This record gives sequence, structure tokens and C-alpha cells, in this order.
Amino acid sequence: MTNQTLMNRLITLFISTATLILILFNGGCSEDFLAKPAGGDVTVDTIFGTKNQAQYAVSQMYNTCIYSYFPYGAGELRPDALTDELYFLYGVQDNWSGGPNIQLHTYVSGNMSTEKPCDWAYRQDGSSGSTPAFGIHYKGIRQANLVIENIRKVVDADATWKNDVIAQALFCRAMQHFELFRYYGGIPIVNHTLGGSDVNRPRNSVQSVVDSIVSWCDKAAAVLPDIRPTAEYGKATKLSAMALKARILLYAASPLYNPQTDVLAGTDARFGDGRDSVLRYPTYSKDRWKLAADAAKAVIDAAPAGGIALYTSNPKVSTGETSATIGNYEYVWNTYGNSEIILSQNQGVAPTNSWGDGNIWILYTMSKVGLFSWGIKNNVPIEFMQLYEKNDGTKWTFQSTGSDLPVYVQSLNLDPRFYQTISYDGMQWTASRGKLDYYLKSADGTVAEGRLCSSDAGPNGYAFETYKYVPRIDGATQNHFTWPVFRLAEFYLSYAEALNEFNGGPTTDAFFYMNELRKRVGMPDKTTTDCPDQATFRNTIQNERTIELAYENHRYNDLLRWVKADQALNQTLHGVQTQALKVSGVVTRPWKTVTFIQRVFPKKYYYVPFMNAEIAKNYLGGGKGWKGQNPGW
Repeated sequence: MTNQTLMNRLITLFISTATLILILFNGGCSEDFLAKPAGGDVTVDTIFGTKNQAQYAVSQMYNTCIYSYFPYGAGELRPDALTDELYFLYGVQDNWSGGPNIQLHTYVSGNMSTEKPCDWAYRQDGSSGSTPAFGIHYKGIRQANLVIENIRKVVDADATWKNDVIAQALFCRAMQHFELFRYYGGIPIVNHTLGGSDVNRPRNSVQSVVDSIVSWCDKAAAVLPDIRPTAEYGKATKLSAMALKARILLYAASPLYNPQTDVLAGTDARFGDGRDSVLRYPTYSKDRWKLAADAAKAVIDAAPAGGIALYTSNPKVSTGETSATIGNYEYVWNTYGNSEIILSQNQGVAPTNSWGDGNIWILYTMSKVGLFSWGIKNNVPIEFMQLYEKNDGTKWTFQSTGSDLPVYVQSLNLDPRFYQTISYDGMQWTASRGKLDYYLKSADGTVAEGRLCSSDAGPNGYAFETYKYVPRIDGATQNHFTWPVFRLAEFYLSYAEALNEFNGGPTTDAFFYMNELRKRVGMPDKTTTDCPDQATFRNTIQNERTIELAYENHRYNDLLRWVKADQALNQTLHGVQTQALKVSGVVTRPWKTVTFIQRVFPKKYYYVPFMNAEIAKNYLGGGKGWKGQNPGW
């Protein structure tokens, strides 16, 4: 079966759902978020009458619970735009890059509101954002609970199939509770469908939410298979549930939720009283790092049985534009179904080139370089680029000016992951497109502005973009991308981080698993000379995680859980601008650094606000004189 044939089957599996199913499972939000819709009993019995009909409910469960973070709709942006990974030029003419799915304009200026928080779930709503993001998460949870409670009604399926579906639903329910947790902290735990007076669910503590997610993951992992047949690629496996458990435990052990010394005490990110239980554990425990380490190692140890392994079969560096000639790192994010992907979300991976396909926006909002036409430039700030080491493992600083950008960038000899992630003016792209030209027109007018120079707001000459998940290889086809919900590299990094924190310094295993990722791209090992103590290893593993998982929707929550967002996102970000210069018939690309934006990150941003409409219902705080809103809002 070809990748394209398999992709088409999966798109059908995870997107196509009957109108009846959409009506049944389109429940309300918040206090009504899981209330039973009118006529629910008849509809539920109909849907769960046969295995074939029940498959629709399972399909819709995956659609509403397992997210892809590709931007599909008009004006949507990568979630990484919230961080220092990206800068989007916006203004009067360039309103496409306002990022309605993450409320970018207000977020980066420090003006996020309780009416429009940055919760990505807005883009999951098929009714153009008419349902608040908080409620959209609970639509997914309701869907999973309905499946759990009704799947045994199916008359033509055996117990093994039903138990498998229930385990998948437990995983999906856990996933949506995790999605809520990573934004809001403690949230209402909903483990069954709600109705009538049962809908008044207050927020639960961080400890209760984490314990519930871990319990559901354990129950799911005990039933789910190690491997699924090819036609079921994208459905949860045992390793998927183990991976979610490892991720939530890493978050739970981190300083935002488990501070040894709470640097946020006395700020807008804390109440300073018992309500802090929805924000953090009441006391620090080093053992939470041990739980995180053990869970990550369990994922690593179970990977072979699930057919999962770190991908190392390609060259360390990219030398061409085919699957066989790109580097290991570029291959991993370019290749559907590769050995490193534990779970992927396959929605919208192969949009048509037609405006009738709403997913076509992925082609225009992921980059300008992807189509060499109108598109949103995904500009990379200098401050983020400087996190990549040179290929000898040393740090560097970007020169403020120079005579020819591509010569300079190539001479830096950076970590190969830089060149397999970030495009730049003068980079050789493909045989058909040639070298990229982001430059402004020459001062004397003899060289016109480059094909990639402008945004809707006019020419800017910004010279660096990320091209991760942008079609370049094998004829610039789009059908080899899927969103990596979990990939094995994450757990190498999580294990190393947790070992360092639990043991008071790096262990042999901590170095080994970090260095395995560096070796496959040709980077030198880190040793005790580089990282002699806990603090230096902590900085190193956090940087390694940032580079390895760049543009995969990890940076936002990593900065939060490390309590470093108010440093990284409270600074002026800069870019690089080039302008063509022709000398003796040869075009060069002189550059200068320019200011992108002054980012603002108030400490209250560590927890996203609940919308005023939810707070006004007075259920989140449990009716105890507090309406349940996060601090500072």
C-alpha cells in the first residue's frame, strides 16, 4: 500500500462522520458542557447498535480529542507563534497573520483577555469559533465518555474489540484533560457524561487532575495493543498511553507545579492561599521527578515491542531533496509513519490545491517559502537561532551586519538541525526553485526584490523562516506529513531531564540519552566537562529539548513549566534583513539586524484565564466565595 493510499484511508477514518454523529456529540460547554442533548437516548442507541455505526462515534472521538497543530483555517498560525520561535509581521494590511486561533496580537503585547485566551482549541470548533475553547475540550471529553458508556451495546462485536475501544476512549479522555491542564491548571474532572444537576463541577486540584490522567493512562495501557495494523495507523496503542503518562508526570514534577522554591509566590501567578491547589502542589517533592524518570524510561523500554525506534538510517546532514538524501532529523519530520512516531494525528495531511478544501490554508500559513507565492512568512528571531550550537558544540552570536548572508550562515557550521529546520536568503532550496531570495531590491534598482521578500504589509527583506512541515522534498509534495503527537525523542529528553533533577546532577544515563540525539545529527557528545553539575546540565538539556522539538508545540509549555517564560518572552526580538547588491554582475546579500517586536509576558500568563461567561456561572470555584478564575485575571 502506498503512503498516499494509506493517507486517504486514514483521512476517511478520522474526518468522515455522519451528520447524525455530529448532531449527537455536539454538546454544549462549561456548565452545560456535557449535558445530554435532546433526543439523546434514541440517538445513542442507534449509533451504538452495530459495529459499523459505532465506528463513526469512535472516529468523531479522535477528531475531538487528538489534535493536530497544523494551522488549517484562514488566518490561523502555528502555535509556536506564542513563543520566541517565531515572529509574524502584522499591521493594517497584514491582518491574515492575526492568528485568531491563538489570539496572537493581544498575547504578544501582554493584552490577552478573558474573552479571547490563547487556547488552541478554538480552531477545533467547526462553527468558526462560536464555542469557547474551554467548552470545546469538554466536547471531546463528552465524546470519549459516551463511547465508554455505550460501546458494550454493540451487538455484532466481540468483547476484545469493545475492550480495545474503551481503552482508546480512556486515553482520549485523558488527552483532553491534559490539554485543559496545560493551559488552565486544575480543571473540573469529568469521568462520565453529565446532565441535570450533575453539571456543576468545580475545579479540581493539580494533584487530583494529574492522578486521574495517570490512572486512565495505566488502565488504557493495560488493554491497548503494542502494534496496530497499517489500516489503523493513528489509533492509540499501549505506548501512546504510556507516553501521555510520562508527559503529564514530567509537567507535574516541574517548577511551575512542583516548586522547590516558588519564585512565583507573591506575583499575579499565585493566590497565596488554599486556592493555589489548582495551580501547584502544596509542597515540593523530589520524588515526583523519580516518577517522571521512571515513566519516560518505561516508554523507552517498551518502544521495541511497539515497533518504535530512534530513526538513524539517513545521512547526518541533508545533501539533496529526496527522502534518501535528507538528514536523519529532516527525515523524521518529513516522513509519514517513520519508526520514531509513537502516535500521529493525520487530519488534513494531504489538502488538495483547491479553495473548496478548507485545509488548503496549511499551504499558505506554514510559510511563504512553501509555495513561492502569497503566504505568511514564519520569521525566525535571532534570539531563537542563537540557541543552536555550532557543530563543535560551542555558542555563537549573530553578527549585526555583513556582506553576504549565505556565505556567513554556511561558514558558521551550525548544528545540522538548524539547516534542516530553518531556511535563509541564498539557501539552495530545490533544483526547480534554485536559491531562495528574501532580499529587498538593490538600492540602485538593478536587482528586483526577491520572490520571498514581501508580506501583505509590503517588502521587508526578512531573511530567515522555519520550513519544518513545509513541502520541499520529492517534488514538494504535502502528503508525507502528519502531526507527531508523541515521538520517541521526547522521552529520551524527558528521561535525561528528570534523572538530573532527581539525582541532584546528571547520571550516566542522562548523558547517554541526550547524546544519542546529538550523535544522529553529528553533534559532539556532552560530557562532565561541559556539564559538571545539576545547574549546567539543566541548562544544557533544556536547550537540547528546545532544538530537537522545535516547532512541534513544546516550547510554550516547556517555558511555562520551567518558569522561564517571563524571561524568554519578556524581551525584544530581532531579525535579519537583506538587500540585494550587484557587483560585477554577481548578486550578493548584505544584511543588517532589525528589531522585530518587544514581547511582553505578564506573570499572570503562566495560567490562561477562563472566559468571563464561565466565571459568571459561579461553578468553577465550587460556590465558596471564589468564582474559580485564575490569579491576576
